[in-house]
Amino acid sequence: VYDYDPGILIDAENRLRSAFTSTDPPVKKAEWESSSRFTLSQKEWQILEREKFNPSIGETSLRMISPLLKRGIINDKDLLDPNATKGISIRNIQTREERRDAFPFNFVDLKEAKARLRTDLGRLSPGLSREVLPLVLKISEQSLKPNLTFNKDETEARKAEAKARVNPVFFQIKRGEVVLRAGEPVREEHLLKIDALKKAQERSHILSILIGLALLTFLILVSLYEFSTKNIKKFALTTRDLLFFCSTLLGMVGLLKIFYLITDILGGEFLTIPSSSYTYLFPIAAGAMLIRIVINSEVAIVFAALASYFAASMMGNQLFLFIFNFVASLIGAHKVARCEQRSILIKAGVFVGVANIGMILSYNLITGTFLKMTILSDVVMGFLGGLLASLMVLGMAPIIESLFGYTTDIKLLEMANLDHPLLKDLVLQAPGTYHHSIIVGSLVEAGAKSIAANPLLARVSAYYHDIGKLKKPLYFIENVGGMENKHDHLTPTMSSLILSSHVKDGVELAHENRLGERIIHIIQQHHGTSLITYFYQKAKEKENPAMDSIDERDFRYPGPKPQTKEAGIVMLADAVEAASRALTDPTPSRIKGLVQRIINNIFLDGQLEECELTLKDLQKIEESFSLILNAIFHRRIDYPVLPSLENNKKKNHEDLDSKPTKTYPFRSKKDKKGGPKDLGQLGTS
Repeated sequence: VYDYDPGILIDAENRLRSAFTSTDPPVKKAEWESSSRFTLSQKEWQILEREKFNPSIGETSLRMISPLLKRGIINDKDLLDPNATKGISIRNIQTREERRDAFPFNFVDLKEAKARLRTDLGRLSPGLSREVLPLVLKISEQSLKPNLTFNKDETEARKAEAKARVNPVFFQIKRGEVVLRAGEPVREEHLLKIDALKKAQERSHILSILIGLALLTFLILVSLYEFSTKNIKKFALTTRDLLFFCSTLLGMVGLLKIFYLITDILGGEFLTIPSSSYTYLFPIAAGAMLIRIVINSEVAIVFAALASYFAASMMGNQLFLFIFNFVASLIGAHKVARCEQRSILIKAGVFVGVANIGMILSYNLITGTFLKMTILSDVVMGFLGGLLASLMVLGMAPIIESLFGYTTDIKLLEMANLDHPLLKDLVLQAPGTYHHSIIVGSLVEAGAKSIAANPLLARVSAYYHDIGKLKKPLYFIENVGGMENKHDHLTPTMSSLILSSHVKDGVELAHENRLGERIIHIIQQHHGTSLITYFYQKAKEKENPAMDSIDERDFRYPGPKPQTKEAGIVMLADAVEAASRALTDPTPSRIKGLVQRIINNIFLDGQLEECELTLKDLQKIEESFSLILNAIFHRRIDYPVLPSLENNKKKNHEDLDSKPTKTYPFRSKKDKKGGPKDLGQLGTS
């Protein structure tokens, strides 16, 4: 049912008559356009003024549009109800009269109506000059409006009413029954049976497709998982890793489905970009980039293969789309392998975008469609897809850290800030430990770079590896300064317990401050099960053979031993930096000998058995440590003191030694705390 509105023709007549018969020049363009609701260019307005608002213009426009509006105009014939070819009902909304219009229809749509105006322009405007004709056409087009609209509610109501009047007819088709014989006339009964059989086959076909897809997906997942766990060394997923892997995969598939629903709506409507171009916009590489940042490259490759397969299946089962998604994922994962700065993520997105452009151009060259109209939109969408992947990773990384408890390189960047509360406490309460940690950070960063480990993780772990010393800072020699050594009044066993407790205290502080598991593990492992040699030897010297013998295990750290390259490097750097403080004359040869001896002792003690450091790695670490320590302990020349300055210096010292310290017995408590007066005496205010 379509509603016909005769008021639109009446409104057009009134507008045209008012615009041309009731207008007395001069009149302003804005006022005329506001009252008539016509919009003209400056050139068209000048023509209208030159014609002095000739009423013939309005009359000609009215003659052109009246027949079309009387027949009826709809917005778009392509949007007609599919059942409209059987005929439609047209109802006058003013008189409530109704007529039946059979196919082909007498009415036109808006596009056809405007085309007919252009055709009839010369025939219906004989008395007007040629330069006025475009003006007449524009006014006529602006006077046209659809006056036939689809009444969905009335249509559905009549369908329901018609359906209620029809008694249902059921046909039972038995197995082996012939529905239609050769040469037999086709009747409506036959068509109904054939249509029912077709629908039944489609339902069974959809079910078989779903079962087949489920089976294929299961086989792919199981075979990939089995192969990876058995043959890829670093593919050792914990329960948390597996949960994150599956969640990311399902999330990407779900986002792709939503993305396609949106692009189906936008395709061809938004900036005239075709739907096919949006295929290259989806940031499929983001999943593999997240997996690489959070877990490792081996797992990222497996994820890239799976995500690319599912994406290509949803995009139309094209081999090129699988290759496109897989290559983009690999490049994205590779470029975020060492995310030591946030800008690396953006650079990774740019690399993915450029690779996408290359693949799109290559595919079009291969298929011979390089000069097709959509090539520009494809390329632009491909590049934006790469950038979108990097932005998605930037936004998702903090959420993943919070949900799954991972410590990504992005979080490590935040923790590397020396204004972190724990590091501030360290510099105030344990300055010696703080300085030691900073030097160890420089050593481990150089060592990690030399063996292609993670330098950011190693450096940040070094900053926090001794935070447990905050609990008892004065029991550690680097914080004692010129004060009495508290261990002079303790037994070796008690001293050993205090020293080893800084590992447990550090782990507790790390948990309280949410430093992340990777940092916590390195804090826990940075001494391994090594021997506290000084107090062990001291205990052996005091050992009484008649009493219980000294057990070496009581003087070892609780462990575990380092499990990763980064933990092993922190252990080595910690020991090397501490030992280097005892060097009296730190020449390059002595430094190298010290580094070799410390690393050999740790290696022979079996502390590196469970991490992945090789002998070649140890050699490279030794060289990098020696280089950093040589830079720290570089020599300086002795600057000569001028005789006059030396005499003044001696005189000042003699004067200070001969005079007693001046005291102020009548100073108030407030003054004794110090203030501007003291600064003035020191010459600083």
